[in-house]
Amino acid sequence: MFELEKSFRFEAGHTLKYHDGKCRNPHGHSYELTVHVRAENLIGEGPKTNMVIDFSDLSQIVKPMIEQYLDHKWLNDTLKSESATVEFIAKWIYDFLHPLLPGLTSITLQETHSSRVKYTPKT
Repeated sequence: MFELEKSFRFEAGHTLKYHDGKCRNPHGHSYELTVHVRAENLIGEGPKTNMVIDFSDLSQIVKPMIEQYLDHKWLNDTLKSESATVEFIAKWIYDFLHPLLPGLTSITLQETHSSRVKYTPKT
């Protein structure tokens, strides 16, 4: 079994409307997104021989989503949530990418240097 990972960075702001601390106020983060793709076998022929997925092809799927919904965006608006937590964002990203990325197993989203969430759907 192979598991490939590729990371992407984006900047975004949000607020957690129901939070009982300072995160209820408008603030932002420098996020790091890691996309995890798994395959039992490598591609057997053609220009992608012996790959799970070409890193460039993966970027062509993920980057437009980041540009349209995440990077330098107000996440409460673009993701339609009053409480755009890192957990909520990770699941939103997974749900968006899953139809586009066969083999997608999980999403890791880092919000600060010491805080991250990994979303893996129940199978």
